Amino acid sequence: MSKNPTIDLYSKVAQSLGMRLDTEGGAMYGTFGGFHVLVSPTVANNPYMVAVDISAHRSTGPLTKADCKQFKQEHSQVKSLTQNGTTIVMTLKKLRGLDGMQEGLRSSISALVRYLQSEGFTECCQSCSAPDVDPCFIAGSYAMLCRDCFTRLQQDRTALDSQKKGKHENIVGGIVGALLGSLIGVAAIVILSRLGYVAAISGVILAVCTLKGYELLGGKLSNRGIIIGSVLMLVMTWLGDRLDWAIVASQQMDMDLVKSFRLVPDLVKYGIIEKSTYYANLVILYLFTVLGAAPTIISTIKNRKIQGRLYRLAPLEQRVQNPEF
Repeated sequence: MSKNPTIDLYSKVAQSLGMRLDTEGGAMYGTFGGFHVLVSPTVANNPYMVAVDISAHRSTGPLTKADCKQFKQEHSQVKSLTQNGTTIVMTLKKLRGLDGMQEGLRSSISALVRYLQSEGFTECCQSCSAPDVDPCFIAGSYAMLCRDCFTRLQQDRTALDSQKKGKHENIVGGIVGALLGSLIGVAAIVILSRLGYVAAISGVILAVCTLKGYELLGGKLSNRGIIIGSVLMLVMTWLGDRLDWAIVASQQMDMDLVKSFRLVPDLVKYGIIEKSTYYANLVILYLFTVLGAAPTIISTIKNRKIQGRLYRLAPLEQRVQNPEF
């Protein structure tokens, strides 16, 4: 059994429908009534919200809004039906449990395929409209492509990867970008605190702006950039919190900001600023900074792994078990 409950669920659903599961990308795929079908989640962390993708066209043109509206009205499980180019996407209302997934997908896919057949649609490549396509994984998303288009895409990807590898990281520019981004975060700490909001929320702003600033001016967010940005975040979080307290002290003690900034440690030491309040606020601010940085760092590392991934999904024989096809 997989440690990922979504993978476990989709494996069972795919098996019951005669489909396969691409464990890397998380989509189910199969062949129904002459159409390759992709099923993937539409909402992160909610495997029961899914969309069904088919690439097809007809001589009389794409589906109209009236066509899509009528189909939706005739099938209560369908949330929406759209066509963009040759890509036809049917999203379903939230399904319930394993049985609900199996029955909901079986009936909805069956209805869509029968409808497309009756309307004269035939399967085609999303890029060139040629027949004989395969579902493909392309840097985190899916597409229905013929072999020629997939080969061209592979060649383009290889050339792009070579170009990226030849591009040097601008560390100085990255540090400048991270510093500018962190200053936005410091400003957020002070401004939000002055407006009466929980200053800790600004930790998220500081983290994201610091990392994005490095990526923008450094050319890319490498492991080195993540380390530099993280160190800068720690320093600037402390700076922002101290500046916030300095402004409070300056206003209440009628002294200039520079002097109050220098005196903050003494104000804490002698109890003018309550020590527990000072450190609790700083800890919360650091916690929110980590909460803001973690998703960005994880997303960056994950995207690196999938950006270069390009493959055709394993072929699947025409589904014949379901008498509806």
